[in-house]
Amino acid sequence: MSEAEGSEEPALKTHRWESAANIPSSTPTASRWGAGTPRQLGSETPKVIVNAELSAWRGHATPTPSAYAVDSVKTPVMRGQGGQTPMFAGGTTPTIGGGATPMFGGGTTPMFNGGTTPMFNGGTTPMFNGATPAAGMAFGATPNYQFEGTTPVQSHFAGGDSQSAITANIEAQARKLELQWRMKNKRLSEEHLDTILPPEFKIVEPPADYNPPPPEEPNFYELASKSLDVFVVNQSNDAAAAVTYDIPESLGEGMPQMKPQDVPVFEVLLKYHNVNPIPDEVLPSYLLIKNLFKIKNGDTNQRRVAMRFLLDKARIFGSEPLFQFTFHVWRSGILDLQEQHYFVDFVKGVIARLQKEVRSSTKEIVHMMEVLLSAQEAAVREDGKEVLALLTRVVGYEAVFEAIKEDFAHVENGVRRHTAKVVAIIGYAVGSKTALQIIHGMSLSPVALARQTSARAITELASILMHAITGELVELVPIFEKLLRDEPRVKREAANALAHVADATYPYGIEELDPLVYIVREECKRGIGSTAGPFVRAFGSLVPLMAPYDAQKYTSDMMPTLVNQFNTPEDEHRRVLLQVVRQCVSADGVTANFIREVILKPFFEGFWSIRRVAAERKTAAALVETTVAISKKLGSTEILQYLVQDMKDENEHFQRMVIDTVRRVVKSVGTVGVPDTLVALLLDGAIAAVKQDETGLNRVVLEGLACVCNSLGTRLKRYLRQVFDLIKGRRDMPGMIRMQAAELAARIAHTVKEADGILFLQDLGRSLFDRLEDDEAAVMSANLKATRAILVELGAAKYQPSVRELLKKLTYIIRNRNSNVQLNTILLIEEIATNCDEDVEAIHLQDLATKGLFELLDADRRETRRACTRTFGVIAQKIRPFAIILELVDNFKQDKRKIRICTAVALGAIARECGPFTVIPYLLNEYKISEGEQVATIVQHSVLKAIRYIFEAIGSVGKEYVYPLIPLLVRALTETEIQHRRMAVEACRAIIMAIAGNDGFEEVVIHFLNFIHPNIVELLSRNETKISEERLKMVTAVVSYYEAARLVIGSAKVLEYLLQGLFHPAKKVRDIYRRTYNIIYVGSPEALVPCYPRLEDDKDHTYVRHELEVLL
Repeated sequence: MSEAEGSEEPALKTHRWESAANIPSSTPTASRWGAGTPRQLGSETPKVIVNAELSAWRGHATPTPSAYAVDSVKTPVMRGQGGQTPMFAGGTTPTIGGGATPMFGGGTTPMFNGGTTPMFNGGTTPMFNGATPAAGMAFGATPNYQFEGTTPVQSHFAGGDSQSAITANIEAQARKLELQWRMKNKRLSEEHLDTILPPEFKIVEPPADYNPPPPEEPNFYELASKSLDVFVVNQSNDAAAAVTYDIPESLGEGMPQMKPQDVPVFEVLLKYHNVNPIPDEVLPSYLLIKNLFKIKNGDTNQRRVAMRFLLDKARIFGSEPLFQFTFHVWRSGILDLQEQHYFVDFVKGVIARLQKEVRSSTKEIVHMMEVLLSAQEAAVREDGKEVLALLTRVVGYEAVFEAIKEDFAHVENGVRRHTAKVVAIIGYAVGSKTALQIIHGMSLSPVALARQTSARAITELASILMHAITGELVELVPIFEKLLRDEPRVKREAANALAHVADATYPYGIEELDPLVYIVREECKRGIGSTAGPFVRAFGSLVPLMAPYDAQKYTSDMMPTLVNQFNTPEDEHRRVLLQVVRQCVSADGVTANFIREVILKPFFEGFWSIRRVAAERKTAAALVETTVAISKKLGSTEILQYLVQDMKDENEHFQRMVIDTVRRVVKSVGTVGVPDTLVALLLDGAIAAVKQDETGLNRVVLEGLACVCNSLGTRLKRYLRQVFDLIKGRRDMPGMIRMQAAELAARIAHTVKEADGILFLQDLGRSLFDRLEDDEAAVMSANLKATRAILVELGAAKYQPSVRELLKKLTYIIRNRNSNVQLNTILLIEEIATNCDEDVEAIHLQDLATKGLFELLDADRRETRRACTRTFGVIAQKIRPFAIILELVDNFKQDKRKIRICTAVALGAIARECGPFTVIPYLLNEYKISEGEQVATIVQHSVLKAIRYIFEAIGSVGKEYVYPLIPLLVRALTETEIQHRRMAVEACRAIIMAIAGNDGFEEVVIHFLNFIHPNIVELLSRNETKISEERLKMVTAVVSYYEAARLVIGSAKVLEYLLQGLFHPAKKVRDIYRRTYNIIYVGSPEALVPCYPRLEDDKDHTYVRHELEVLL
């Protein structure tokens, strides 16, 4: 100890929260904040300072809770953060403090607070003689959990680790606060003032009595302990995985259920969900975590309430705590895509609410959102783009650039890619000129990675702005000229950016980009393989911008170089070459002779001779598109001559690619001029490909054969026998093959008729008639489709068997529950009722309509419902409609709601096809005679529903029938039952929408509005704890009527009904009126301008607009 006493270090400055001088100890304390290597003497027991930022020496013997364990100032009590830091007494009894080693075993038992046996936190049993093991939050206390359930399993917040981490966080925060305070109150020297002030400033002597007091240094430790920041403790995944948590069934009213993975992040909710009241020191962080938890796991209403609470209190919490807690949840890895979207919406709301106050968190927001820009889902990328654009507009591009400027030269490629995307979003948010200033500055950087990032930023900017970047080409060209002559990785990225810019500005921009063509051409000739890929792509993007003469000139000069690379083994470079060839051959100036002489043969030898290309989806798609582009210049004959020999290839993938190319070439160019020998080879190859398909699942071969047959037209006549033998041979095969044959027949039926193949169609029609009731629904649907195609081509006179027999069979088929079978059956019945009604009896059509089609009016598939409604009206038009109307009106008394709705829809279809005069009298009569009966309510509801559907179907045709319906609707609008009034409002809305644009109905609209307007506050008419669904429907119907009335009487007249409610003292009433006003405003804001109050002019402004007072 003598050596230690002789080598005393100079005393350090003592802060208010340090009182180690009052405790007798020979061990000197560490520096104010703890150094990386704690200062201690050789004969002393080493001590540990618990701090995440300090390095630990593995030789430390006794860890101490913190460097402030011996302070006389009490450590602030953090309820819910692991208990208090234990205080030890002094005196003759040995104490533990300052890094001293406790004596166990043969020594004296150390006495804690009056001689008690030491107890240790964390639940660990100390392995010492005479020591009593204990576990709990306090010394020797039984663990106490505030939630109910089975025997709780102790989590890590019951031990001392959390308290140590909290203490370490407080110390780090205190250091940060002191550093900020000292920087803020630092004395400015005269030399520093001379550097920042202009020379015109003069030094003025201060007054003699001027003696400002020194700034009072605050208690940084106390301020840090009260900060919200210290409550966010990052949990390690290993520690969290090793702990089992007890999750209560309910966290309280209005709280969603907690998931197991949420516990480490939202642990404070488990700790305090049964504590009342919440301690003041924890309450802010508790409220933040609670509402963030509701945003993550809550339903729509809970999420809306939580988001509104946090946004309303955003200025109270402050931006830094809000974003720090949000980032803590975001980085925890527990959010799925939908929950990420919720948090993105919350961040947007906070930015919009706090505006400039979020500037201090700009860097964290940028780094949080820029990762979303590379997500696979388009919605996620759009979320990140919206937040960064909003942030840029709020805080200014300087703050965003300050957050990302260090990442321009980051070693990680992904970080640099995100930085480029952020720069592009800056240009999208505040203008491209601002982004170009940033890009130009970084392109002059001495660091190659920063210059590469600036080139990539141009790529992203062109992708976002597209054609809007055309105006910035003059500023971009000098940047490109420098970057294209930079080191290899920089100029490759610059060439890629040039390609994107050229694609975005097509077909303009060659005047500005012309100086770059020479550089790109030289680099293309100098490079080999993928190293020249970006320059080749840039050349291909520039060619379509050129004039025809220049396009031919540069293509002729460059194409020999590209042709030599057609046999490249690199897939990426192969795709680039295909894209460039497609762009070059599509240019106006490139002639067919040049393509035929220079490109065609090397193209097929270099690309189509490699079978494995078909296995690469992207390469195969690029090859097909390029081949089609060449065929548009040369015609189909020369291309088909190369492809026809591979249509029977044994490689399934390659054969599919060949047939798909043949189909697209034939569809784009046609087969006019193709010799008969080549046509025979085409059909033979397509038929062979269909025969090779043993599963019937290959749609490509089916579409290929159908496309070739349809393109031939009358030339198909000599090949009909060959085609129909294929169809007949596949009728008795497995189900999918039978379906394929039926679909082929449906596709080529029209061409077969043109080729004089009526006999083939009749024979196929008889065969399909016998197979209509197939066991498999998919095959039955294909047979019905083919039967309809044949019936359309042959007509009722030539169709065999008769249409009457076909209709009888459809009566049973329509009961099938398969949606495709239902749709094709309805389409076939519509064809019979439209064009073959003379060959069928009216009674059959009526039975089919009332017993078969009626039930399908409420089918699940929308297309089926529309076809059924259309067919129902056609049948009613072909037969006498009154009989079917009487039968339908009787259905209004049915108990099943589905039947009544289908009846109303059917009446609407009949009114559209046969005229409203056939239906409306029946409805008026049925509404009147049902009064007083037991079923009056459901009948009148059905009548109102039918009126609505009729006017939605007939439109302005029903304007002559509005006045007869007024008494009925007024009667319905004055009923006491809310559902009855709501249906009447919906019927009135349908009528107003139908007559909109016709003169003379303004009085009708106002008359209805006088009865409907009192219902706008129907939502508030009763003291209910929960608003009923029917009342919400009522308010929605009323608001919809206002929107329809605006089209007839104008916005000004509607505003007169809303003005009083807009200033109502009750908030709920104002909300409904404002919702209605917003709809009117969005619909026609310009029409409301004359309704605004008149403002008198002042000396600075002129508010009067005399042109608004002119009446023509």
